[in-house]
Amino acid sequence: MRGESLTKLGAAFDAWRAAKGQVREPAPTELMKRARAAVGVHGVGAVSRATKVDRRRLAASTVDAADPEVGSTPAFTRVELSAPVVSAQPFAEVETPTGLRVRLFAQTAEALWLLSSVLGTAGERP
Repeated sequence: MRGESLTKLGAAFDAWRAAKGQVREPAPTELMKRARAAVGVHGVGAVSRATKVDRRRLAASTVDAADPEVGSTPAFTRVELSAPVVSAQPFAEVETPTGLRVRLFAQTAEALWLLSSVLGTAGERP
């Protein structure tokens, strides 16, 4: 099966655009189904050029969001993050013989590893 010609499909989209009532009116479901079927034969790029439909819409699922039998998925998910508790006073302060001063304000595993590295006790037990 060769599929629908791109010329006919492009003409169908042009006729729909000329007859539509509102600027943001969605393309008819049947017209989009024809375009997605043509993608399997001609490729996304060729169908997109012929119909002037965005490539992402042509590659989208053929499931109709208005279908009541299909469950809807949320468009976003809310995630709440809390900032780490940082005190105004450092929990550790180290000054090296060269004058380098290191102050650590948040007690995390990384901070403790850095502290033990600076003190030279990384991996050692007393």
